[in-house]
Amino acid sequence: MDLNQLISFVTVAQTLNFTSAAKRNGVPQSTVSRQIDSLEEQLGAQLFYRTRRQVRLTEEGRIFLPYARETLAQMEEGMEAVRRSHEGEEGRLSLAAVSAAGPFLTECLGDFARQCPNIAVDLRPASAGDGLPVANTDPVDFHFLPREMAEGQEEYELLTVCTDDLVLAVSRENPVVRDGLSSETLQKEKFLLISEKEDPILYMQAMDLCQSMRFTPAVTGCYDSVEALQIGVAAGLGVTILPSRLAAEMEGGGLAVLPFPDGSRSMTYVAAWKKNLLNPAARLFLDILRQRAGSEEG
Repeated sequence: MDLNQLISFVTVAQTLNFTSAAKRNGVPQSTVSRQIDSLEEQLGAQLFYRTRRQVRLTEEGRIFLPYARETLAQMEEGMEAVRRSHEGEEGRLSLAAVSAAGPFLTECLGDFARQCPNIAVDLRPASAGDGLPVANTDPVDFHFLPREMAEGQEEYELLTVCTDDLVLAVSRENPVVRDGLSSETLQKEKFLLISEKEDPILYMQAMDLCQSMRFTPAVTGCYDSVEALQIGVAAGLGVTILPSRLAAEMEGGGLAVLPFPDGSRSMTYVAAWKKNLLNPAARLFLDILRQRAGSEEG
């Protein structure tokens, strides 16, 4: 049983005329007759009483008609759903991002929401320490993470999305805001850092930055989230080192952001996606991602 048989059956049931049904469907009358004969054979029942002058439904035909109509209606709904998804009218997008990629991702999602308002977005936090999953088992469309944690994965495409200098985030009441950054002032501070397990690249870059300034940080706490860092720093428990745009988002919450001297370390973040990107919503988001990344480079 195929859809053409159902279309012919429903059309003949509506017109009660094989010739009219053939014209409406744009096929020869012989095709309609052959499809009805084949359908009756598969069902093992006669669907129409046919004479030279009259065509009418049998009892079996009347029973079968609403099911045939429902099947065709569902198929039309399915085709329309596919069209809407393909053209970006609806669908679902899945993203996983480390906190430091948040400012860039916010800009991209703002563009995406304006262009594709009916596409739902699943956004989940990611740990940079986990790296990328195996592509063929990965349910996420895009990952945002440090470049070093994504390199060497042949199943993924990579796009550099942003590079941020590292800065010092401190409580506004901290004397270092007045005294400035030097190895002497920083040696006196307690440091709160993102944990090495959560983001090994950021942790390593922060430690290397301190070494380049010729002091050893007094690390009194390593936290697994940027939110915990923000609370600790705002409370005066210590200072922290973060990418500039992420730190800037905290600046209004009782924190001050201080740049390090020229030549300090930076963090580069990438978007990673499977090479066989099949989700139409993801392909639409990729266009926006490339535009935003291009403007970053400019």
